[in-house]
Amino acid sequence: MIYAIIFIFILFYLFFLFRNIGESSKVSYKNRKLISVVIVLLFLVISIFVKDSGITNHEEYESILDKHSDIRKNISTIKKNIPILSERLNEEKDYYQGWVMLAKSYIITDDISQARAAYEKALSLNADDPIIIEEYISVLIKLDPKSNKKEILKSFDQLLSLDSLNLNIYNMKLNYSIDINDAELTKKILKDIISNQKIQKKQPYIAALNQMESSGLFNLKIIISETSHATLTSFNYVFFILKEDKSNIPFAVMRFKNNELPFNFIINTKNKMIVDAPIPKELRLYIKGSSKPSVDKNMKTIYESEVIDILDLSEYNIN
Repeated sequence: MIYAIIFIFILFYLFFLFRNIGESSKVSYKNRKLISVVIVLLFLVISIFVKDSGITNHEEYESILDKHSDIRKNISTIKKNIPILSERLNEEKDYYQGWVMLAKSYIITDDISQARAAYEKALSLNADDPIIIEEYISVLIKLDPKSNKKEILKSFDQLLSLDSLNLNIYNMKLNYSIDINDAELTKKILKDIISNQKIQKKQPYIAALNQMESSGLFNLKIIISETSHATLTSFNYVFFILKEDKSNIPFAVMRFKNNELPFNFIINTKNKMIVDAPIPKELRLYIKGSSKPSVDKNMKTIYESEVIDILDLSEYNIN
């Protein structure tokens, strides 16, 4: 595009230049030299444009088009052959390679559900082919990684039974657990790797497990002054709520009946609303009072803290 713009500007320049030159009887040496430079530049721009525009690459484009045409023809051929192969497999139900070919054919034609059924039939005949098991796992993940979790994990276990030292399989399983956001499964896989005595170079997995386990733990001591304690116990029930800053969703909650409220206590990991939830960097502590033991809209906010980092803070005073 930039070359086209330059080309247009040069044409305009030449047009006005020649018009002005035509008004004089003679063209000066200086003008002839300038015209020569402009013409050279014009040819240079045109040559660069032709080179970069792909005009000279017709053969390459035609080759790509031919390949795409071949692919379309192959897909069309595969679609026509699927009923023939299916009919043969109805007669030869134990033809393992046939079921594999059928499964791959369905994948090429983007019929994933049928591919799953074909893979399951193939694996019922031969469950010891790691390549086919991996392809089957890919199909299950494409269909629905969460609802097919049981079958996916069973297939990973089958792969590991064939080669328990293959870290690539463990890594694929880890990637799957991370994709479905299953922290407990991720920890279990890491522990399986670490506990496998035959696997070497475990340090990255040990570090990952330590980070996961430490990042999910916190221990915050709340210390209440006498004045604040008297105010809080004026309510039947007192709720201590940790929320991520600018969020309405509770991260951790503790509740006390007024006559059971201590002057200091610890709120920790056990009080998290969601067990696997990561600890937010910025939290606020809210204290709310209520006449009822359950959370409701009529709860009164008694106290709201500044932003705190509970991983760096061991105590918090309420004055």
